[in-house]
This record gives sequence, C-alpha cells and structure tokens, in this order.
Amino acid sequence: MTTAHVPTFVQTDAGLLEAVAALEGAQRWAIDTEFMRVDTYFPQLCLLQIASEEHTFCIDPIAVPDLSALDGALQNPHCLKVMHAARQDLEVLAVHGGHQLNALADTQVAAALLGLPEQVGYAWLVEHYRGVVLDKSQTRTDWARRPLTDAQWRYAAQDVEWLLSVWDEMAAALATQGKLAWLKEDCLRVPADENQPVWQRMKGIAQFAGASLAVAQAVCKWREAVAREVNRPRTWILRDETVLAFARSLPHSVSELARLPSMPPATVRRYGEVLLQLGSEAAARGPIGEPMLVVRLSGAQSAQLTRVQEMIRLRAIELCVAPTLLASRHDLERLLCGQPVPKLTEGWRAGELGAALSVLQEASTDNG
Repeated sequence: MTTAHVPTFVQTDAGLLEAVAALEGAQRWAIDTEFMRVDTYFPQLCLLQIASEEHTFCIDPIAVPDLSALDGALQNPHCLKVMHAARQDLEVLAVHGGHQLNALADTQVAAALLGLPEQVGYAWLVEHYRGVVLDKSQTRTDWARRPLTDAQWRYAAQDVEWLLSVWDEMAAALATQGKLAWLKEDCLRVPADENQPVWQRMKGIAQFAGASLAVAQAVCKWREAVAREVNRPRTWILRDETVLAFARSLPHSVSELARLPSMPPATVRRYGEVLLQLGSEAAARGPIGEPMLVVRLSGAQSAQLTRVQEMIRLRAIELCVAPTLLASRHDLERLLCGQPVPKLTEGWRAGELGAALSVLQEASTDNG
C-alpha cells in the first residue's frame, strides 16, 4: 500500500492546525525533512513532510516557524514514526524547536538488519520493494529559497509517500527473521548523541599527548563555541589542520599565529590574543578528560583480533547481515584494550556474539 494521495502544502498557522487534526489518531506516520547546512553551524529546517495512511502534508517551517502543535503526536509512543536515515532529521527537528520524537522505525537501520547494502538510500528501497523509480530531478534544490515550484513540492512529497509501504515489506521480513526487537533496540540509539567530545573526532589528534593535546582540546572547544555563537561552520572559524598546527607549534605571538596554515586573517585580527592566551593556559594545565585510545596491539593481540573478526564474519553470514553491523574493528579494539563498549556487551549483539566476545575479553590487554 502507498499513500499516493494528493499532498497538501501547509504554509499558514491555520493550515498546520488542520494538518494536525487530520493526522490525529493515526497509528503511524512517515516523516522526512528537507534542510540546508551549507554556510551555517546549525541546520535550517526548510520543509517537514508527514504522511499517514490517508494524508500527505508538506509543511513549510519558513512560513510557519512554530511547529509546536505537532509535539504531542511526535512524542506519542503509540504512534510509530517511520523515517529513513533519521539521525540528521532528528537533529534538525531538535535544533528548530526542540521537537523530540518517540517510537522510531528507521528503514535504513532495518535494511542493514536484513542484509541489504550498507547505507542504502530511500530511492533504492522504493525501487527494490515497490518497483517504482523515483524522480531525482530536484536533488540539488536550494530548499531555503521561496517560492518553491510545483515540481519541488511534489519531489518533497514523494519522500514520504512510499515510506509506509516500504516499511510494511521490511517489517514483515524482520518479523520472519526474528529481528524486530533488534530493530527497536538499534533505533533507540539513533537519536542519541555519540557523547564523544568534538576533539576526539578530529583526524590526526591521536598523535598528540601532554601539553599539545591540552591545547588541541582547548582550541576545539573554543572553536565550537564561536561557531555556535556566530552560526557558521566550525571549519570557517579554524580548519582542522590549523588547530593541529596550533597545538603542535604553540605560537607565542600574533605574527607566529598568522603564519599557521589556513589561518584566516580575520580570525587573527578578531581572536588572536584570545587564542594565544587560551593556548598558554591549556599547555600549563594539561589535558582534560579521558585520554585518547591509541591502539598498539602486540602480535598475540593482533592474532586474537583476527580470529575474533573471522568468528564474527561467519556469524554475520548465518544472520544475513554485514559483519560491520555486528561489530566494527574500532569497537573490537576498544574491547580488547579494556574500554567499555555497551553496544557489544549489552542487548542483542551480546547474545549473538557471545562466543566471539568471550575470546576477546579473555585476551590480555598488555600492549607489550
């Protein structure tokens, strides 16, 4: 079944209330968003598409910025919200008005559990399950520009019109394979932050320790605060390589600061003295938080890891999923080094990978 009815385009407060009334009582919604994040730190919500069994609405949050009338249904645990690759959509909704969502079914997560290609797109699923090739002509649309054309409205609507139909097929397959509970568990992880400081996600920072690590941490934290304040991408404030160069050389003057690679002159003029003081204080204080996990495995540990990866590969074949869905190499290295990895040691993965994880947890954590 598809929600192939004529979509309603909502551009007034009254229209939003009519949409909420029409959607009230639905047991499930298909939801998608269109947003822009080119020259801003925060994503800008440009469209919110919602489809039930009987209705499809494309809501314009630029014309109707207050979407709080939807919050009750979004938070209703008895109304299933079907989305595809939901993480960014959830972030956008949270940023736009603090809108939270309960009872999520993410079809990209479902696809991985069914052994379909990793990071599969919505259009691929529609063609795979329904035999319909979606229009892709508006992929590069600037969704913040107004007015939108009829073609753009229709393109946005199609992103939810087939979603419930695709979900029906996937849910039936997951039930047959005994994986519906797995999906529910993994979807609970989707909206959660990684709880990992921004500095830990910076490529190349693992090479630092001591004062240089402390400086990199401090500059990353400062950059994030400035980017949020001025609502510009963090790399517009300082590029990653500039942060690392700063931490490596710790300049002592504005002229030294200006010579760092990719250092914007405007940043030097506006924040030069602040950065110099920040670096000096951080170097004197030392690193904060947990140290970086720099994995240096012994020969015996590497052999053990290889053995466990092969066990996981064979188990993945039995379960018809990708091995990386069960456990990434990074997750296994963390476990081998005695770091907590709740994703593996709790929930359905712990049950399915018990033998492999026991081998890993029994391995020595001595890097010598």
